[in-house]
Amino acid sequence: MRKRGWFAGLCVFGAACGGDSGTGPQVQNVAGSYNYSVPNLGTVGANCQVQATMTVTQQGAAFSGSYAGAAICTSSAGTDTIQAAGTVVNGRVKGDSVYFDFDDTNWHDMGTIVGSDWQGIVNARLPASGTPTVLAGNFTSTKQ
Repeated sequence: MRKRGWFAGLCVFGAACGGDSGTGPQVQNVAGSYNYSVPNLGTVGANCQVQATMTVTQQGAAFSGSYAGAAICTSSAGTDTIQAAGTVVNGRVKGDSVYFDFDDTNWHDMGTIVGSDWQGIVNARLPASGTPTVLAGNFTSTKQ
């Protein structure tokens, strides 16, 4: 609440108010289908390669949708292929930044919009042998 008042105060003095047109900054359109890739999602002793497709719809600065794909994960216990499908939730566009989760906040992506594509970092909290393990990596989402 205090942050909102501070921003409004800047507008009174003519700064950061979106220019002369009075329309303010426009939200980038991110709706569409994407090829999502994380070539190296890992932590000590475990590594996954993730490939998925996702489709998102947008309303204002918020977006949501669905995804489907697979991860090939390797650890000291061996290699496993994990199929997954679910929902894209908590999607948000702010300037040239994009934030979203797969299913819930246990798989969180934050990145930058570059042209029509996205790139950034992903943190995934996944169970490994019954213990929550945080894996980190870089993602790209290429618009189809």
